[in-house]
Amino acid sequence: MAKKGNQITGLSIRYKITIIIVLLVLFTLSSVGIFVSINFRNALTAQAQEYLLKIADQKATEYQLAFERISDEVAAMVNYATDVFAREGIVEDFEMGEVLMPWTGSGYGSPELERQLHYEILIMQRVGVVLKPFIANNPHLSLGYLGTENGVSIFSDVEATKTIGQLQGYIVNKRPWYLLAKDTGTVVWTEPYVDANTKELVVTCAAPVYKKDRSVAGVIGFDVLLATIQEDILSLDIGYNSTAFLVDSYGKVLVRPGMTRENVRWDETYNTTDLLTSENLEFRDLVEEMVNGVTSIGTYTAEDEVKYLSFAPLKSIGASLGIVASRSEVVKPATRIQYAIMLIIGIVFIIAVIIGLFIGNNLTKPIKELTMVTDLMSQGKMNLDLLPETRTDELGVLIQSINRMVSSLKIALSRR
Repeated sequence: MAKKGNQITGLSIRYKITIIIVLLVLFTLSSVGIFVSINFRNALTAQAQEYLLKIADQKATEYQLAFERISDEVAAMVNYATDVFAREGIVEDFEMGEVLMPWTGSGYGSPELERQLHYEILIMQRVGVVLKPFIANNPHLSLGYLGTENGVSIFSDVEATKTIGQLQGYIVNKRPWYLLAKDTGTVVWTEPYVDANTKELVVTCAAPVYKKDRSVAGVIGFDVLLATIQEDILSLDIGYNSTAFLVDSYGKVLVRPGMTRENVRWDETYNTTDLLTSENLEFRDLVEEMVNGVTSIGTYTAEDEVKYLSFAPLKSIGASLGIVASRSEVVKPATRIQYAIMLIIGIVFIIAVIIGLFIGNNLTKPIKELTMVTDLMSQGKMNLDLLPETRTDELGVLIQSINRMVSSLKIALSRR
């Protein structure tokens, strides 16, 4: 039996070998895994940023072209209406139902007003004939109209005339689009407001019509239903759990998903959200870049989540399109790769432990046998079996030497 003093008091060679193998494997795999994960995450981030910026710029260009077309069509209608207002000798009455007479306080029009404004009505009828195809041929437009300083209106749709004619107190030259165009004297885009016809949110492109003496004859207006743009924005298959929105040059929201008129009436002011008053400083800084007409992408934190905001300007209407995307969605493939790497490291760790124990046992078993033989020899016991000489490495040479020593000692003792 071995003495206590010959017992192992520290880690055995087997465990040391196992630990070394496991540490080497873990260090190698962890280094490679971290390198791959970081580079993959960075590549995904760069690719997503480039993609989001490209989509924002493309969509902004698409909307800009659409709004430019509307602005050009309004300008064309203004030129035609200006020409018609300058004509003399118009006598034919088209008897169009699209004309709405001025609000008198109790109703729309009167026989006396019809006599007074007869020539203006004839002019309006001719504008209405040309107005209809403009609206019919542009899918972004819901309604076109002309209102005059005398309060007469004509609409591109007779049903709109009937609907508005049922309202109390519709005064065309007091509507926000009319006043804005009259004050600026050029083609303008309004902030969102509640349409008197559809009772939905619209923005209007409007411009004044002048008489020969440069006094204002009226204002042409084309309506764009915000629901139409919302549907188009929501149909964008960008990915990354993204949403899109439009802001004007003052940072006020023109379009965003879920935007409704709430309980605001057609004759009340609709107050849209001002993003420049946001309490999120990071987001507010990005909105300031948007209203300054910059094309860029940045990040901000909201609800404990980092988000991307890519944006591009619509210079024709002084607006900007923004696309918000979740960074966690962007790097989700990299996160899955990380989990896969962790699983692989776990599996390789188990394999490394098994291999380490196998190698350790392969080395320590003959050492233990040699230790036992030499310990017995130190106790004077010479009736020992020779150890198997199956190894061909250094331990095999040592076993052969011990066997020769045991044989030599046996012969020496037998001669006494």
